[in-house]
Amino acid sequence: MLKWILNLMITSMIFFPEKKFDAAPQEFGLQAETVECLTQDAVKLHGWFFEAPGSEATLLFFHGNAGNISHRLYKTKGWLDRKISVFLIDYRGYGKSEGKIEKEADLYRDAEAALKWLREIKKIRPEDIILYGESIGSAPAIELARREPFRGIVLEAPFTSLGELAKAHYSWVPESWLSEFRLDNFSKIREIRSPLLIIQGDEDEICPFAMGEKLFGEAPGRKEFFRVAGGHHNDLPEIAGEAYYDVPARFLPGGVS
Repeated sequence: MLKWILNLMITSMIFFPEKKFDAAPQEFGLQAETVECLTQDAVKLHGWFFEAPGSEATLLFFHGNAGNISHRLYKTKGWLDRKISVFLIDYRGYGKSEGKIEKEADLYRDAEAALKWLREIKKIRPEDIILYGESIGSAPAIELARREPFRGIVLEAPFTSLGELAKAHYSWVPESWLSEFRLDNFSKIREIRSPLLIIQGDEDEICPFAMGEKLFGEAPGRKEFFRVAGGHHNDLPEIAGEAYYDVPARFLPGGVS
């Protein structure tokens, strides 16, 4: 019982899902294909797929710990304009997705289901998929990228590990309480086999800028760090402007810009 209570408390401190959509794709002039995919443990997830005319790549977007996919619609058009299709997926418990997150493995199962849908339904090859991890979404993006190579991986405002992040915000929480949520991006990023781009604001108040630098230093292979001067955790598109899309689009192989 104690372990269940602790786990419930920790998940409530990490994840802030919203079921209600604040916007619809058509409000942004977008046409979306509604997606339902099933996880390995039989949880039904909901998402939106946006196909860009003449698309040369598809961006699989794993969002942060708050809101749902409707709160990321404003980020979608910039990629579509650059001939990159976008797949927004909600984790379990978010938006119209069923279930709830109870452990770290749930995030990875959700990511696996989204990737499987792209591969089996849309017939998109890994070399044409860009993994995009926003904040806590950096964890499932890195987890997939360590298993096989992709066209690229973009991390927006990432963190090194939940343990280090907890020290910055919840210093009173014993690390032993986080046994179900290690989210050790720092160790895993050494194993990725795809070109990496990190976008981070140097005034990030949630995931310290130094964490992004630390991840970048540990990552192997081709990589680039996009420092957004004056950028915080949630305002990078506004602060960076068109560079928010242009820098990663130019960096990714194959000339998708």
